[in-house]
Amino acid sequence: GLGIGIVAEMAMADAREADLVTRPLGQLFGQNVARIAVKRGAYLRDFVYHFATLLSDRLDRDLISKAMTGHIDHYEL
Repeated sequence: GLGIGIVAEMAMADAREADLVTRPLGQLFGQNVARIAVKRGAYLRDFVYHFATLLSDRLDRDLISKAMTGHIDHYEL
């Protein structure tokens, strides 16, 4: 049968299924924004940092830590 699905691009980034074909459809849906909110000064476990890096290549542990402890003008996302 024929199956069609719409999934996020990041969900298919590591897919190794030879019988799956993907097509970019950003022009139809536009960009989506993912936001992370955490309480300033809260202790973040390793999996939280890992999750954040999965959401954006620009996020890393150092940038998140700096954002958590500093003033809003002290970091750039």
